[in-house]
Amino acid sequence: MASTGPQKIPGASQSYFFGTGRYSGSAMEVNCGVVHTTEGMSLTSYSSGAVAPNVTGVPDIENRKIRWYQHFDVDESARALMNKSGGVETNTANVFQIELVGTCDDSKKTSWSGKRAGVDYLHWPTAPDWALAEVAWLVRWLNANHGIPLTCVSNWLAYGKDSRRPGVTPASYGANPARMSMSAWRSFKGWCGHQHVPENDHGDPGSLNFARVIAIAKGGQTPATKEDDMQPVDVWAYKGTKEKADAYAYLRGTNGAVRDLAKKIDAQTAVISKLAQLVGSDVDTAQVVAAVQQAIADAVVKVDVDITSNPTQES
Repeated sequence: MASTGPQKIPGASQSYFFGTGRYSGSAMEVNCGVVHTTEGMSLTSYSSGAVAPNVTGVPDIENRKIRWYQHFDVDESARALMNKSGGVETNTANVFQIELVGTCDDSKKTSWSGKRAGVDYLHWPTAPDWALAEVAWLVRWLNANHGIPLTCVSNWLAYGKDSRRPGVTPASYGANPARMSMSAWRSFKGWCGHQHVPENDHGDPGSLNFARVIAIAKGGQTPATKEDDMQPVDVWAYKGTKEKADAYAYLRGTNGAVRDLAKKIDAQTAVISKLAQLVGSDVDTAQVVAAVQQAIADAVVKVDVDITSNPTQES
């Protein structure tokens, strides 16, 4: 089967690419995606590719971005799903697979081995919007370039062990209520989690808010902490490149220029108001000129002070 569309993800590191080696996969045309969590805090070797997904996302929490590492081409089967003999195909069923470094285990919601959630690692069911937006960028790119629908399953169960092991409810492991039948999987298009795939027993990525990811991918904006942080979704086309940073800087500069223009308009308005006050009064030309010159000088000083004391903030 011939692959179509770009096969390399923009900005993704190819330093852990396994598609040309021992574990290279089969050609396919992706039409669905599966999300995993690594249940670890760093990029893994995946046994040199033997159990790798198509791409891994490593959160850079300090800089509020995800660093992507590509392991197989987009239209190449990965190896992160179990595939039993008989039944249905899993890895080769036109599925693109994402691993997100971090955890979905609610017992690690705030801390994990002395590390702090949101500082040292991400607990994905409570991931901040910036992280979901970074995932949404990839989801949107895959939709635009490979047609994976911007839809997802609705039932994302909280991370839990096999239902045969008491004390965990609901159970996302094993034969959970959200796992698809073989026939449902054969016709599935869109996005789901490891916990939804038949012939598998893992329960990741838990109760990840993938509906929010889809909403952002469709064009919603993430909450902004300040005016200059407003980032239109179209800027994500520059993900992972210098051009993306340049685009953000351009937007910030534009916002600053608009504010400066508004201040200058206010200054001109002050001048006009001063002139209006003199209309009809018994003054000579010299007085009018002097008054206008003074109003302009006062306005320029005000603009300079405003611009200097309110510089455009960098994110």
